[in-house]
Amino acid sequence: MSIYSKFFVAAGLGLSLGLGSVSATAGLLNYNLVLAENLTGAVHVEGMTFVGGNLVSTQMSEFNHKDFTPEGSFDGLEVAGNVSGQMKIMHGETAVYNTKSAGAQIDCVGSVNCTTGGVNLSAKKTALTNEMSALASSYQGLSANASAVFSGNQVKLKYTGSDELAVFSLNAADVFFQNSGIELDLGLATKAIINVAGNVDVTNTNLNGAWNYSNTLWNFYTATTVDFNYMAVRGSVLAANANVFDAAGFDGSLYAKSYTNSSLREIHGFFWTPPTTETEVPEPSILALLLAGLGMIGFGRLRRR
Repeated sequence: MSIYSKFFVAAGLGLSLGLGSVSATAGLLNYNLVLAENLTGAVHVEGMTFVGGNLVSTQMSEFNHKDFTPEGSFDGLEVAGNVSGQMKIMHGETAVYNTKSAGAQIDCVGSVNCTTGGVNLSAKKTALTNEMSALASSYQGLSANASAVFSGNQVKLKYTGSDELAVFSLNAADVFFQNSGIELDLGLATKAIINVAGNVDVTNTNLNGAWNYSNTLWNFYTATTVDFNYMAVRGSVLAANANVFDAAGFDGSLYAKSYTNSSLREIHGFFWTPPTTETEVPEPSILALLLAGLGMIGFGRLRRR
């Protein structure tokens, strides 16, 4: 999906859900990895990366690994703090950062010089962090229309309706228990938002069956810790307030407070694309009603003119 179509999809989501804050996430959803704070470990990220804290690459990391960064519009890697370790910026993309350790090595693959230091990214950090929180809150507020079906240690996330979007509301301990297997059955739906409450500590959990990676989003909206313990993650992960630890890899994007791994992990460019059809949401707040009323008054005045 091009950068332009992603902008329109995100804007459409804000209109269709009646949640103005969501439409501001167009920037966020174009990234393959966004962290409000530190990245510690080694990664191969297929698209764009933003690190709001420090980047400590413990092995050779590669950014824009599959050339999914929109050329000429964004940097393949942006680090608001300090960069240390070894890394490559692939396919002629650029890297910007605030500071760099003396021994840090940033190789440019496809360009002579791709790096720029001394860049202040604090404003972008604030904007992306706010967008993560707004998106998590908006999705958490959606009414659940799908449920989990349990059979022994097997969990089937099942949707039986006819809408485009399946929304699940789960507790982490109910599905991420020891030796559990989780399967997704969307039925007629084409996209799934899986809202999960609580911290996650995976103990030999597997995600089974066929998953449409780009159409699945895990929203760990209350978590402060998400430890995947080498589970292969299918779908994108939104954990706005969580420190995320070791996954065997991500078939989707990761948006979190921080990410730490103990060995090289890949983050594949299966980008989450929000739905555009209307979905039931909770009653709007008094402030939202007031703003809507003011908008109608303004519209009426324009018509009279």
